[in-house]
Amino acid sequence: MKQHCLISLMLKMNKSLFFLTVIAAFQFLTSGCTKDLTKVYVVYSNHFNDLNLKGVDVIGWLPNGQVGVFPADAKFYQYQGSNMVGRLNNSRVEITINDLPPHTVVRAEFDLYLHEIWKNDVFVVRIDENFRLVTGFSNDSSVQQSYPNWIGNGTPLSPAGNLAQEIYLPSTCGRTVPRGTSHYKMVHSMPHTASKVTFDCSDTGGILNDTCSRSWSIDNLKITVLKNK
Repeated sequence: MKQHCLISLMLKMNKSLFFLTVIAAFQFLTSGCTKDLTKVYVVYSNHFNDLNLKGVDVIGWLPNGQVGVFPADAKFYQYQGSNMVGRLNNSRVEITINDLPPHTVVRAEFDLYLHEIWKNDVFVVRIDENFRLVTGFSNDSSVQQSYPNWIGNGTPLSPAGNLAQEIYLPSTCGRTVPRGTSHYKMVHSMPHTASKVTFDCSDTGGILNDTCSRSWSIDNLKITVLKNK
C-alpha cells in the first residue's frame, strides 16, 4: 500500500513538473529573452529570369575599345534553362543599394558559373571597395587553384574545382570536354553599419572579350543585412 501511494505521488510530481516546464518555456519565448535574436533583412534579390537587371551594372570593354557600362539587355545569357548575367570576360558586375535599415552585418551571396578554360585565373569579390576575396579558379584538372584561399599569399593550392557544387557542366561554346563549366555557391559577409552598400565582383586576365577562351556568369544574387534585436 505504501509503495502504491509513493508511485502515485511521484506521478503527480512529474505531471506538475511537466506543466511548470511548459509554462516556463512559454514565458521565455514571449519575454525579453528574445531580444538578442538576429533580424535578417533581404535588401536585394534577383534571379534574372525576367531579364531585368534591377539596378545591376555590367562594366567591361565595349565594342569601341573603351571601358563602360554595357546596355541593360546586352549581358543576359541562358544556361541550363536559367537566365543569368553572362558570359563575361574582364568585366565587373556591380550594384549599390541605398536606404538600408539599421544593421551590423552585410552579406552577399550568388551562384558563380565559370565557363571554358580557367587555369587559376583571378576572380575578385568586394563590398564597399573592401576586398573580401582575391582568388584563382581552375577548370583544368592539370592546374591547381587558389580557391578557397587567396591567390599569391603563400597559402596551399587545391585541386581544380575544389568546393564547387558541380564541375562537369557543359561548355558554352560547344567544346566536347568533361569540365566545360563549374558552379560555385559564393557567400561573403562583413561588419557594416552604413546606410548604403556597394557590391561588386570581377575577373581579370586573358584575351579581352574572348568568352570562348574563358568567361563567367552569375545568378541568384541576394544581399541581406543583419541586426541583433
